[in-house]
Amino acid sequence: MAHHVIVGASAAGCRALDGIRSVDPRCEITVLSKEPGPLYSRVGLTHFLDGTVKVEGMNMRDEQYFDRMNARILWGASPTTVDAQARTVTLSTGQTLKYDALLSASGSHALIPPIKGTERKLREIYTCITREDALAIDRAIKAAKHPVVIGAGLIGIQVVDAFAKRKLKVVVIERLAHLMPLMVDATGAKLFHAALQEAGCAVRTGVSASEIVGKSGAVTAVKLENGEEFPCDLLVMAAGVAPNIDYLEGTGVQVNRGVVVDAHQQTSVPGIYAAGDVAETTDMLTGERVVNAIWPEALNQGWFAGLNMAGVRTAYEGSMAMNTTSVLGLPVASLGLWNPDLGSAEVHQVLDERRRYYRKLVFRDGQIVGAVLVGKIEESGPLHNMIRTRTMFSLKKEDLIAAPVMWSHVLHANDQGKPGKRIPVAPYQTTAR
Repeated sequence: MAHHVIVGASAAGCRALDGIRSVDPRCEITVLSKEPGPLYSRVGLTHFLDGTVKVEGMNMRDEQYFDRMNARILWGASPTTVDAQARTVTLSTGQTLKYDALLSASGSHALIPPIKGTERKLREIYTCITREDALAIDRAIKAAKHPVVIGAGLIGIQVVDAFAKRKLKVVVIERLAHLMPLMVDATGAKLFHAALQEAGCAVRTGVSASEIVGKSGAVTAVKLENGEEFPCDLLVMAAGVAPNIDYLEGTGVQVNRGVVVDAHQQTSVPGIYAAGDVAETTDMLTGERVVNAIWPEALNQGWFAGLNMAGVRTAYEGSMAMNTTSVLGLPVASLGLWNPDLGSAEVHQVLDERRRYYRKLVFRDGQIVGAVLVGKIEESGPLHNMIRTRTMFSLKKEDLIAAPVMWSHVLHANDQGKPGKRIPVAPYQTTAR
């Protein structure tokens, strides 16, 4: 009987288990989790920090999940080495497991930028990647008066939002030119910059931290390269992540930005697969190799990895960038090829700074390929479907450009088989610019 080993018990790992069991109810499956449990969602960490959910609200699956799936879970166990020839994996516990197929779904870890002072290992400096990180930050918040967040990507901005919701005047520092640089353009970012400043937060973009200052073993301030200095008694580092793949060293697995996989989520070494934050896949819109470290794609990749591990050859069509979040109640969604090279696509934008509304649509050859929505994001689901399926359904480009669409009319037109029918638009309209 085949034995499959899944490294990682988060989105990609659990979804791979679902995929295997959907076609093979009998094979042996061992799942490795370096953390002690229970299963939790990284997406829920900042919801816990802002008070939206309790500790249990971070949980992803119930305690009986692995029993129902007829799988063995080894808590607190992580791989140390893999012998690709013998198809064995040695664990931190000293065990050695034989495998027929091995999935690397081990996620990522936070990067600490080489800022002066980080080598001192000062207290009250945190990352926000694990459940324990979130619990530790929550404990620290209770005494904090001067929180600072370095990095305003998705994780960083969600931590900033959580602090602001808990009435803390946070300082956010982003070395790139604007907030959330990987999920919104400079035009959209201005709306969030203004919202945070109105809430009493200090926003610094286009500048890096140059030193972390400490006293008596704890952080006391953060200095910037422009000479500014901010008091700090709680510092969250959200300056990027890197895949957890040290255990694959020596296997011959090809690694670029991440573990390179084919359309079946298999690596360059037969029998070894990868999914989620560790996997470098193909962007379905550009054909470029990318690591799309987002929850929906981790689920997609895990499912296809599971099917292929179980012997059901099924191709994954490629990944697609998609992010949604909310900052101080202002929502944002970015989809697909939302930030194209100049000249490679047709871009239409609508901006209303007073209402904090922004809508950017990107077309290529008449087909929508990307979007940024700020303030009103209800149409993100249908737009995502259009981009992913590469079809406009009953709409024309001009229908989408006009204003947010009344999607019930779109569905009705499709049901009636009337492609190209003029679709009424919602009442809110502004002039494109």
